[in-house]
Amino acid sequence: MKRNLVLFSIMAATAVGFVGCATDDRTDSESHKRTAGRYLDDKVLVQKVKGALDDSEIYKFPDVKVNTYEGTVQLTGFVDTQEQKAKAEEIARNVRGVFNIQNQITLKGDAERVRDTTSRDEINRNDNNRDVNRNSVTNRTTK
Repeated sequence: MKRNLVLFSIMAATAVGFVGCATDDRTDSESHKRTAGRYLDDKVLVQKVKGALDDSEIYKFPDVKVNTYEGTVQLTGFVDTQEQKAKAEEIARNVRGVFNIQNQITLKGDAERVRDTTSRDEINRNDNNRDVNRNSVTNRTTK
């Protein structure tokens, strides 16, 4: 009798475990899950867009990166002019299979300006820290 009770308890616990594993977690939306076919389509689309950018007669876009997710093409990287940024988007948009474009290409001048500003801010922050440290030392020694 005890043996049957133990066996029944083990079977019940196992069944509960299987039911817990079988439940479908619906917190993730289905749109974030790519099928293997969609994944391969996206990989092919990346190659098509990269090829189209490389085939451009005006500019070859060496610093532009291409990613895709479910037919949406994301362009990142750097170009010299606003016209090159617009041209890269136009070229990508004309590739068959592209549903949407996210053009996050940065102009090289803008990136340098941000880097210069960041460097200046860092220098100012370091100078302020030095002043605070000097004042702390001065205040401690005068007390």
